[in-house]
Amino acid sequence: MKRTALSTAILLAMTPALAHAQDAPETEARTLDTVQVTATRVAQTVDETLASVTIIDREEIERLQPQQFTDVLQGRAGLSVVGNGPFGKTTSVFMRGTSSDHHLLLVDGVRMGSATSGGASWQFLPPEEIERVEIVRGPRTSIYGSDAIGGVTQVFTREGRRGPPEASAFLGGGSFGTRELGVGVAGGTDDTSYRLSMSHFSTDGIDVQDGFGDDDRDGYDNTSLSGKVSHRLDNGIELFGNLLYSEGATEFDGTPDQTDFLHAVLQGGLRIPILDRWDTELAYAQSRDEGENFAAGTFFSTFDTRRDQLTWRNDIQLGDRTDLIAGVDAYEDRVSSTTDYDEDSRYNVGVYSVLRSGFGAHDLEGSLRLDDNEQFGDKVTGQVAWGMQATEALRLRASYGTAFKAPTFNELFFPGFGNPDLEPEESETLEVGARYAASQAYVDVAVFETRVDELIDNQMVGGVFMPINVDEARIRGLEIEGGHEFGPWNARASLTLLDAKDRNTGNELRRRPPVSGRFDLDRQVGDFSLGGTVLARGRSYNDGDNEERLSGHGLLDLRAAYAIDAEWSVLVTVKNVFDRDYVVARDSFNEADYNQPGRAAFVKLRYQQR
Repeated sequence: MKRTALSTAILLAMTPALAHAQDAPETEARTLDTVQVTATRVAQTVDETLASVTIIDREEIERLQPQQFTDVLQGRAGLSVVGNGPFGKTTSVFMRGTSSDHHLLLVDGVRMGSATSGGASWQFLPPEEIERVEIVRGPRTSIYGSDAIGGVTQVFTREGRRGPPEASAFLGGGSFGTRELGVGVAGGTDDTSYRLSMSHFSTDGIDVQDGFGDDDRDGYDNTSLSGKVSHRLDNGIELFGNLLYSEGATEFDGTPDQTDFLHAVLQGGLRIPILDRWDTELAYAQSRDEGENFAAGTFFSTFDTRRDQLTWRNDIQLGDRTDLIAGVDAYEDRVSSTTDYDEDSRYNVGVYSVLRSGFGAHDLEGSLRLDDNEQFGDKVTGQVAWGMQATEALRLRASYGTAFKAPTFNELFFPGFGNPDLEPEESETLEVGARYAASQAYVDVAVFETRVDELIDNQMVGGVFMPINVDEARIRGLEIEGGHEFGPWNARASLTLLDAKDRNTGNELRRRPPVSGRFDLDRQVGDFSLGGTVLARGRSYNDGDNEERLSGHGLLDLRAAYAIDAEWSVLVTVKNVFDRDYVVARDSFNEADYNQPGRAAFVKLRYQQR
C-alpha cells in the first residue's frame, strides 16, 4: 500500500499558506529553556535534577541546521549514533554503551518503537517539527518501565503560543538532490494555545553499499504533520492534545530494497487541579511504527506495530521541599505482519512512585516501580539518588538504580527463531557526578558503571540459531559536558570515554567507540551568524569477536545565517567540509560497508512572522 494521500494534501496546502499571514506583536521571550521534565516526569531545572541531563531547545536546533534528527544527537555526552547509511536508513542510538533498544524514546511522553525489532525509528523523526529534546542519561526504568537501561530521550513537538496567529515557512535544497519545504501557524488566547505545522523532506541520497545490490542512489522522502493544542477551562482543568505523523519511503541495497513507513503518535488528555497541592493528569495515546517492504517494486512483507497507552499521574506537594509523584501506566502492543508470530499482542501495567525531599544543602530522591507483563510476569525496579549544593555554583550528586529490558516479539515469537523462555535483561548502575554553573557557563562531569546481566545473544543451540540469555556486560564511562556564552560567542562541548566489555570474552561491545566528542562554536556578527561543529569518533569494532575494525574519524561542519530583516533569513550549511571517507557500520554477511556522505552543501530560506 502506497501512502500518498497525506503527502499530496500537505504539498498542495503549503503553496498558499503564507498569503494568510497577519501582522502580530513580538512573542514573549521564553524563560523555560533550562526546565526539564523527563528525569522525574515533573518540571525541574537542570541545576535541580539529580540525573545527568542535556537539553537541546528550538533555538539550538535552528542554529545547527540539521538535515536529520540524529545530526542533533551525534557526539553528545554518552551518545553514539550508528546508521546504515544516511537519510532514513536504519539507525541505532547507543546511550552509555548499552544496546540501542536499551534507550527509550518518548514523544511528548508517549513510548515509541517497534515491538518486533525492539528499537526506535530515530531516522524518521522530522527535525522541523521538534521544539525541544531532553536527554536523561542513566537508568529510568523505575519511572518509565522497560527499555530505559541506558537512559531516556524525550522529543517534544512544536509548541503553541498566546496571541494572534503567526505564520512560519521554509524552503530549502542542496546536495544529493535534496529538497525540503514546510509551513506552520501558531497562536491562541489567554486560555487556548495551538500550533499546526507541516513539512516535507526528500533526497536522492547516495549509494548506500558499494559492490552489493544495485549501483543506484538510495533515496528517502518524509512528509510530516505536527499539531498541538491546549485549552484551560474556567475551573482550572486543562484539556490537551498532540499529534506527530510521518510517512514516506526509504530505499537501500538488498532484498527487500525499499520500505514504505508510517511513524506516528496521537495523544489526548486532561490535567486537573484536585487541591492546591495536588494535580493529576490522565491521558490516552496511540503510537504506530509500521513498515511495508518491497523488492524490485513487488510487495515483500509487512511489520506493523500499534501501541495503545493509558497513563495516570499525580503530583502531590507534601511540604516545602517534599514532593510525591505517583501513577499508573498501562500499554498494549499489537503486531500485524505477514510473518505468522506465535503471539501477536501483549500488555504491560506499571505502578510507580517518586519521592523527593530536601533538607539544608541536601536533596534525596527515591523511585520504585512494579511492572506486570503478560509475557514474563512481575518485575520490580528502583533507584535512589542524593545531591548536595556544595557551594553556590557547585552541586554534587550520586545515584544507584536498577533497570530491565523485556524481550522483543522477534526474540520471543519469530517462527523458527524465537525463544519464548527468554528472561528480561537486567542491569545495575552506579553514578557519581558534579555540576558547576556560574553566570553564562557550566560544566557537568559524571562517572558511571553499569552491569547488564541476562543479555540476549543469538547462538546455535541444538542445531538451531536462536536468542538465549547468556551474555554479561560491564560498562564504565566518563562524561564531560560544558557550555559558555560570552558576548556574541556561544560554545558547547562534550566528551565521552567508554569502556564497554563483554565479561565472558573480554571483548569490546560492537560499534561502541571508546572515545567520542563534539564541539560547537557560533558567533553573532550583526545580522550574520557563523558557526561550526567538530565531531570526533574513535575506532570501534563491527563484530563481537573484535575482528572487523572500524577506523576512527573526525568531521567538520560549517554553517552561516543572514537575517534579511526581522522575519526573513537565509541559512547555509556545509557538511563534512574536508570530504572525509568514514564508516560507522559494516554489513558483515555481505562484506560491504555502509557508506556515509562526503562533502555536501545545503541552503534554506526561512520566514517567521513576528
